[in-house]
Amino acid sequence: MEPVSSSTAVLEIRGAGSRYPALVGSGLVEQVSKRLRKYLARKSCAIISDSNVAPLFADRIKQSLVSAGFEPTLITIPAGEKSKTLQQAGAICDRMIAAGLDRQSFVVGLGGGMIGDISGFVAAIYHRGIPHIQIPTTLLAMVDSSIGGKTGVDTRSGKNLIGVFHQPSLVIDDLDVLKTLPRGQFNQGLPRSSSMPSSPMKKCSGYCSRGRQAQRLPYNG
Repeated sequence: MEPVSSSTAVLEIRGAGSRYPALVGSGLVEQVSKRLRKYLARKSCAIISDSNVAPLFADRIKQSLVSAGFEPTLITIPAGEKSKTLQQAGAICDRMIAAGLDRQSFVVGLGGGMIGDISGFVAAIYHRGIPHIQIPTTLLAMVDSSIGGKTGVDTRSGKNLIGVFHQPSLVIDDLDVLKTLPRGQFNQGLPRSSSMPSSPMKKCSGYCSRGRQAQRLPYNG
């Protein structure tokens, strides 16, 4: 684990033939443009989020990117697993095509596990694959679905039956966003976090618990 500042650390995630950084700390939403510029030399992007998360964080991230010279397009889809479909993925691709995004663009997934899955799937198939940035907003997504490159959509026959492994280029875990989670949803990630010996969330569990008790914010589901 490489320290970046007193509140941020970089963990190197290694898999079969892949290696990418995961940033863990507080205040990272406000630093997205700075972090992306360090790790990704591209300008145009799609920010894919849902109707619960976008009102909380998307405008801040979009403005940060614009001020740093990026060209973001915000695409918001309805919250919930029902949106994780091949039809919705196609609609997102259509929006990206209309916005002029090409093979030199990248995708930012801003949300929980559903958004991470569908944004990663879109990144994997758009122009046969463009970079994917994960900004998970739930504890479970931070310690599980945002790493490992699992992407996919559901069908009538079952979950994640259409998908591909597409490793992210960067994962940004801003612990401050966990303050927006209801207690029940926050707790869903604790068993998974405690079962992973190298999980950054194990190291930060005390911070997370104190942070979400200190402030009640709108629901980030």
